[in-house]
Amino acid sequence: MKKNIHLFVLAIVSGVIFSCSDDAESYQPNYLPSIDATALPAENHPMTMFEDTEDPARMYDKTDRWFRVNEPLQIIQKGKDSVQVSLYSPVGLSDVKVYAKLPNYDKRFLIYEFSKIPAFHRSFHKLPMTDKKNDYLLESGNTLTIDKIEGFSSGVIEFSVESADPLFQKFKKIKSSHLVQFHDGYHINELGKYLPMNPALAKEAIAMIINYSYALSHPLYYSTFTNFDKYKQEQAATAGTAINGALNWHGNTEDADGVYDYISKDEIEKIYWNYLDKRTLYMAMVGGDSAWGGGTLASQWESGYVTGHWVGEMSVWSHEYSHHIGFSHSSNLANSGEGGGQQEMLTNFYKYLIYLNDLPFTDPEVLKTYTKTAYLKGTYKKPVFTINPKNPFLLKYKGEGKWN
Repeated sequence: MKKNIHLFVLAIVSGVIFSCSDDAESYQPNYLPSIDATALPAENHPMTMFEDTEDPARMYDKTDRWFRVNEPLQIIQKGKDSVQVSLYSPVGLSDVKVYAKLPNYDKRFLIYEFSKIPAFHRSFHKLPMTDKKNDYLLESGNTLTIDKIEGFSSGVIEFSVESADPLFQKFKKIKSSHLVQFHDGYHINELGKYLPMNPALAKEAIAMIINYSYALSHPLYYSTFTNFDKYKQEQAATAGTAINGALNWHGNTEDADGVYDYISKDEIEKIYWNYLDKRTLYMAMVGGDSAWGGGTLASQWESGYVTGHWVGEMSVWSHEYSHHIGFSHSSNLANSGEGGGQQEMLTNFYKYLIYLNDLPFTDPEVLKTYTKTAYLKGTYKKPVFTINPKNPFLLKYKGEGKWN
């Protein structure tokens, strides 16, 4: 039997002191119970974010509604003795473990274990260390006992989350750390050009941006993006033609009779990681004739949010997102361009991932937004995905390449 180390934690003015107990061999720990977030008492203030009938003003509150695409499950300390748990996902999670780490102790210990967390869930939980003396499970399997601590300053506790849930494992693979929010300033200042995005559409936008971030992070996309010249050669060989248009990625300078401002291999690598950085992204909905992107903004039409992304029609979003990254219509990083560019490549790749069922969300039934006529301006049918047998990724990988 593996011996447990029984540790006591004493809170004093100068910090937290750890010491070993002599009775660790015989000690029987009493760990905190598992939590089912689908059945919380009222004192936890459980709610579902982005309910269809929610006041959109709450959705647009940038101090309250935000998340990073690689951390849809968010743990934020509130005050000195509690945390806010928020899940920005249209599908719930199971078997979630939340760990804490204190500054003067190098091991993580388990403070919450959730058997279930439902979709778009938010609730509040008292930090157990501030409640009473408790036993905590260390990652090693040993036991940590912490005496009651009156409270913690913001930022003192380092929270981390682990789960064997397959969806959570997909979240962990996302390399992008874009911070996502919604901004009412666009439609307030330019109503008509932009329209308000109600909570029903915001949920679709969240599902889409998590999927999109996963696709950008995918090893196959990295390989194709950083070897776009090879991708074009393969396309031409398959079609039995010469390479059409630009041979590789090029920048924002206008083409001068086939003379492009080609980007070096080193710069292409940097640009790829720029697509996955920590910048803020404001997602908006188009109201006028054209979608827009640039600065913190990327937008698309209602149809793109409701049905388009479920069938892989990501050309508009890829285009506007590339404006958000800094590329203009002259660059094939934003446009399809002569002979194809990122719009075409990303769309084909995204469809291939749907075909492989290798995205966090591939079933439009998790949201069923296409049925919610009261919240939509257009009329839609259930999106049904099909893949073109000439999809270049399908032709090359033949059903292989899933990110395991």
